[in-house]
Amino acid sequence: MLEMVFVKSDHTISAHYDQMLVAANLLPLGERLRAQLIEDIETLLFITGNDELLANDAWGQQSIGLRNIYTTPLNLLQAELLRRVRIDKNSDTQRALMVTMAGIAAGMRNTG
Repeated sequence: MLEMVFVKSDHTISAHYDQMLVAANLLPLGERLRAQLIEDIETLLFITGNDELLANDAWGQQSIGLRNIYTTPLNLLQAELLRRVRIDKNSDTQRALMVTMAGIAAGMRNTG
């Protein structure tokens, strides 16, 4: 289960959210969290003796790979919509943001 949680994380997407939405003085916190995530993944791989997450779960790897095709663009769009909502409380933008949230949540839920 921990492997599934880790494989769903994406430090590149996290860094993108930080660049778009986080105050400069708080950026080091995200950097430290991403570094800790990488360290934790490496520790888990060492414990399991595997070279990659879900090494013994081909279906899980494929499922996450297919999910990312849909959720990655939603994440990128969501970051932009969040930026826009902070500037202008336009109801169309807020509705679009809610659609990205529902899409990402569905993608996360449907892959274990």
